[in-house]
Amino acid sequence: MPDPAAPPPARPETIARGLADWDFPRSPAGVLLLAEFAAERGIDRERLLAGTGIAEADLGDPHGIVQARQEIAVVRNLLRALGDRPGLGLEVGARFHLTTYGTWGYALLSSATLGDAFRVGAEFAELTFAFCRIRLERSGDVYTARLGADTLPPDVRRFLVERDSAASTVIRRELFGDPEATSLRRVVLGFEAGTPEPYERFFRGPVVLGGPTTELVSDAALLDRVLPQANPLTARACVDACRRLLAERARAVGTAHRVRARLTGLQGVDDGIEQTAQALGMTSRTLRRRLDAEGTGYRELVDEVRYGVAREALGRGGVSTEELARRLGYAEPSSFVRAFRRWAGTTPQNWALQQSLPPGR
Repeated sequence: MPDPAAPPPARPETIARGLADWDFPRSPAGVLLLAEFAAERGIDRERLLAGTGIAEADLGDPHGIVQARQEIAVVRNLLRALGDRPGLGLEVGARFHLTTYGTWGYALLSSATLGDAFRVGAEFAELTFAFCRIRLERSGDVYTARLGADTLPPDVRRFLVERDSAASTVIRRELFGDPEATSLRRVVLGFEAGTPEPYERFFRGPVVLGGPTTELVSDAALLDRVLPQANPLTARACVDACRRLLAERARAVGTAHRVRARLTGLQGVDDGIEQTAQALGMTSRTLRRRLDAEGTGYRELVDEVRYGVAREALGRGGVSTEELARRLGYAEPSSFVRAFRRWAGTTPQNWALQQSLPPGR
């Protein structure tokens, strides 16, 4: 029994916290890595990008932007082609080097200590490709990186947790340039996946599967270690550049992104332009004018989101045309089928069948 006279255990100190939500626009570099990984396994880009709204030319644009849900659609195509086997996310995450992140990566590399790098990384986490919420805590002689994934779609959750935890581990190793000096005390993964051996080989430490959340636990002394490439002037310049880049992305997504995000939150159900305008703090006339200036319109965005929601549901399977039409707010299934044919050039049933076929069929 616990000693009633003993002092209560100290509460963990939160070092950094990032990513309240995963649905933010990001560079196409993450999708490009997925495409390169898929190509090495015989999956061409056309198949990988099918139904995602991402063109092959978009992957070569260093200033381009893709939406998080588009990247998830790419992940689904990859899992459909290769199978959702345990450890696949680790293989992809191992390719996310510091240079993959551009300015954000150099901001971490030039930070004074690992703790400073974590704080900078969390502040500008929306410049990464992460999907897991991030919280870093210090308690006694350990620090813990917690990766929250409960809001991620279940069909891609394990892959994305694997990918994010692997990428985080690669970043830490590259910051020090010495994998052995940054070994983990233990890893808890928030999913079941057969045996822990493949994960122990990657993380180089003991791994527990099926935990309530994902945790990477290390020696707290690492947080205060000076990084070998620390440079205060470079670090300051990179932080300033990260702030400018975030501001530029916020301007780039504009009103259309806000409308798209609201409709996505409603799962494609259209409650009308008046309600949308009110939710965004403007009149419907102003909303129409701003969307027109961005080269789109309200009905186009409704169709875009509905098409994305429909593809996601059809890709998972187990939903009828009638049920999907009802979810999207159509009065009749036939109206939904006509709309889907306009979007995809085929019926929902045929589209779902095409996605289930193996490569080359």
